[in-house]
Amino acid sequence: MSRNSELPPVPADYDWEAFRANAHQTIDFIVDYQKALHARQIPVLPSCQPGDLRRSLAPSAPETPVSWERIMADVQTHVVPRMTHWQHPDFYAYFPSMAAPSAILGDMMASAMNQPGFNWICSPAATELELHVMDWLREAFALPETMSWGSTGGGVMQPSATEGMIVAQVSARTRKLADCPDVKLNDLVSYYSDQSHFCVEKASKVLGIQHLRKITSVYDPATGNYAMDPVLLESTMASDVATGLTPFFVSANFGATGVGAIDDVPAIAAIADKYKVWVNLDAAYAGVVAVLPELRPMLRGLDLVDSVLINGSKWFNLLFNSSFMFFTQKEYVVRALNATGAYLENKHTADNKVFDLKDYQLGLGRPFRSLKAYCTINSMGLQGFRDVLNRHITLAKYLAVQLTATDRIEIVRQVDFGLVCFRIKGASDDVNMAVMEKLNKTEGVHFVHTVTAHHGVVLRIALCHPQLTTEDMDGLVAKIVRSLP
Repeated sequence: MSRNSELPPVPADYDWEAFRANAHQTIDFIVDYQKALHARQIPVLPSCQPGDLRRSLAPSAPETPVSWERIMADVQTHVVPRMTHWQHPDFYAYFPSMAAPSAILGDMMASAMNQPGFNWICSPAATELELHVMDWLREAFALPETMSWGSTGGGVMQPSATEGMIVAQVSARTRKLADCPDVKLNDLVSYYSDQSHFCVEKASKVLGIQHLRKITSVYDPATGNYAMDPVLLESTMASDVATGLTPFFVSANFGATGVGAIDDVPAIAAIADKYKVWVNLDAAYAGVVAVLPELRPMLRGLDLVDSVLINGSKWFNLLFNSSFMFFTQKEYVVRALNATGAYLENKHTADNKVFDLKDYQLGLGRPFRSLKAYCTINSMGLQGFRDVLNRHITLAKYLAVQLTATDRIEIVRQVDFGLVCFRIKGASDDVNMAVMEKLNKTEGVHFVHTVTAHHGVVLRIALCHPQLTTEDMDGLVAKIVRSLP
């Protein structure tokens, strides 16, 4: 009798030939799902009520294995009908959440390899591929050489822009305390625009920053832009210093969530330099347009910032867990986040010949994020990324023209990216909200709104699906017109 006969059995789930068959079935499901969305055979929004999914599932976990066919049936019967479908051609809410087929395949391989990747020795390939991909992207985005791994800086893939924002702020705090060791933590001040994503405020709260300054933006009637007021920023910093506080961090915007606000980065950086404040550029949505040479002049002041956040998961086709963070001073990132244990000691780290990516993020373990980026960049080529961006920008400008031609709709923000912001002419906020609700409930599209100081409620159309056409835009205009009072 084998000594192993007394051991518990290996779960049948580890039958790799069964996995092969199940994987084929799952790929078929993924392709059929995507094609059904594209054909609009599934509505973009579910009709479920809170708690419906939980009530449809078994109350307790199964004790014995369930067949993959049964699991897939549950997904199709219970899960899919209760999803908001972000890959749907009629999804125009928030910002894109794009999923290139090559990114899906790369992510599948990365999941199968399951590399924790916290330091070089535990997965040299996971570390070095990420460094290489981030240097590729730095070059593709024309970011400063100081953000390359061969310089004082570098770039990593964070799980989200929010975690990247926390890393930026903790690095800024570390630099400020190194430069001014007598400064008290409770006296630090962070600054951001009233257009900024809430992740700036959230990051400050995580760090225990007690003084947060939301700087009012200035409305430009020619473009509809809301840029942080640099005069108010400077006077606020001066006032804080005069009362014994210490400015340490300011976040500027390039394409903020509400109406795509763009800040005057050179002006903000000049003020920050006076007070030795870390400048972060939140370009989570729109920063990817840096891959378009003709739009790079919009990104003024990139050589003046300390860190940049750009989401590969939004308008860059790479799925979630793909937020690019670039920085000019890796020294302070590592000093802020380095922690280790005896079990992590190795010759290469001790000899300072490698970069351990655990020192550039909040957690220890990290997935093999760069593999999906590597696969997608190779599969699409940079020109493929440019084509997706230009397609959306062209269609967004076309849509704005068609909406204006109805003579009942006002475009309230110049179309710079794949975002169209509008209001019903002469209508109250309540009427605008009612139009949006009607579009969402009866016209089979999904919008969200924002609120601005000058216009009040503003309806947003964010182009998200990679295969949208002029016919889709014409159909959308017709739906909007039908929903008008």
